Amino acid sequence: VHDRGYTGEDVLIASLDAGFDNLQHPCFSLIRQKGIRSYDFVNGDTIVANGPGRMGDGKHGTTTLSLVCGYAPGSLVSPAYNSRFILAKTENSESETPLEEDNWIAAAEWADSLGADIITSSLGYVVFDDPYPSYSWASMDGNTPLITRAADIAVSKGIVVVISSGNDGYNATHNTLAAPADGDSVITVGALTSLKIRASYSSVGPTADGRIKPDVMAMGSFNYSARWGAGNTGYTNAVTGTSIACPMVAGVCALMLSANPNLSPI
Repeated sequence: VHDRGYTGEDVLIASLDAGFDNLQHPCFSLIRQKGIRSYDFVNGDTIVANGPGRMGDGKHGTTTLSLVCGYAPGSLVSPAYNSRFILAKTENSESETPLEEDNWIAAAEWADSLGADIITSSLGYVVFDDPYPSYSWASMDGNTPLITRAADIAVSKGIVVVISSGNDGYNATHNTLAAPADGDSVITVGALTSLKIRASYSSVGPTADGRIKPDVMAMGSFNYSARWGAGNTGYTNAVTGTSIACPMVAGVCALMLSANPNLSPI
C-alpha cells in the first residue's frame, strides 16, 4: 500500500491514551514536523509527557503511537506515518475511576472540534476502584457504559473509532469485553499471536445483546515498537496486548481514507 503512494496523508488521527513520555524519539520526527496538537485531560494542560507532580505515566501511549505512525526506515515503519496527529492524555495510570470515562468523552469532543478523521484508543473500562460501582459483562450491551455511548456518537459525527477489545481473555459463558469495545459502531480489535490464532489474553464477545465482537484481529504479541522513557532512542519487542493490535488497525484505516476520502466510518 505504501508503494502505491498511500501513507495516511491528509488524515487527522486522534490518539486517546495514558500519555506519551517519549515524543522526541526519532520515529516521531515526521509527525513532529507536521505539528502535534496535545492536551492532558488528567492534569489540565497541554503537556502529555511525564513530569514531577504529574498524575499518570506515558509509557503506554508512546508504544501505541509508534505502532500507528512510527517512521524510521531500517528500524520501524508503521502504517500511517504521513498522517497528522492529535494527542490526548485521558487515562490516569495511578487509579481506575469513572472520571477517566469523562476525560475520554471530553477528548473525543475536542478531537471532533479539531476535525479528527480517526480516533485510536487502546483503553477499556470494566472494573473501577472502590467505592465506584463497576460494570459487568452484562453491561457490555452497546448502550450502558457512558464511554461506549460517546464512542458511538463520535462515529455518528463521521469519526472512525478504533478500540482495543480488552485483555481479559476467554470465558466459556460470557463476553470479556471492556467498554467502549462493545459499541455497535466502533471497530473493535482483538490480538493474534505469531501463529495467527487468538492470543489467550485477547477478550472475546459476543456482546451482551448478541453482536459479534471483536470486528477484526491483528498481531498483538511481542510487536516491535519504539522504546518508552524520555530520551530513549531504541526499540523493543517486549510489548503485548490488544492495545498493541489496535493502533495498527487504526493506521490501516488511515491508509483506506487516503485512498478513498469519501468512505464513511460505517
